[in-house]
Amino acid sequence: MGFIAAIPIGATQIEIAKRLLHGYIFSAIMIVAGAVTSDFTYGVIALFGIAPFLQGKEITAIFALVNSAILIVLGIFTLRQSRINLNEKDKKVSNEILSKKRVGYITGFLLAVANPVIIYWWVLGSRFMGSVFHIEKYTLSYTFLFLIAGTMGIASYPMTIFIMIRKTKKFFSPGVIRKTTFIFGLALFGLAAYFLYDGLKYFM
Repeated sequence: MGFIAAIPIGATQIEIAKRLLHGYIFSAIMIVAGAVTSDFTYGVIALFGIAPFLQGKEITAIFALVNSAILIVLGIFTLRQSRINLNEKDKKVSNEILSKKRVGYITGFLLAVANPVIIYWWVLGSRFMGSVFHIEKYTLSYTFLFLIAGTMGIASYPMTIFIMIRKTKKFFSPGVIRKTTFIFGLALFGLAAYFLYDGLKYFM
């Protein structure tokens, strides 16, 4: 269930792929770690009864706007990274940012934490498991096992992408990597536009 929940393509997968194509393996792993930390945190929030506050329409709209702002910043940075005529100074700064494991972890965490929709998955998933296995009430041990299994499932999808790109990276020429990075930048702007619309729709 966790694997399936993580399948919809989003900014996290794009950031993982971008770092891997540029050779920053550990930074890509930290993106996964940051996102999984956020998803686990939301799982704790959902399964221990604090979820209703974060499911409010106003709170969801605010998170959507925050997510849009993060994606715009990442989109600008990604498009700059894709420029063929990037000067050496910009290249150095760009590479330093992409290679930093701490930046990768924070980026992964922020992208995931700004999308609290995962709470619905935790709530619905726990109810589904309860109905299938006739669990009338989740004990602390059941809750803990569900959190661990769900988090492992969520982490397994980006790690699958990680392995696939690592295996195929040698087939990507520098020109293809630049074009792919440019497409990633446009995709981030597309996601930003979606979240911006989603957030503004509530306030308008």
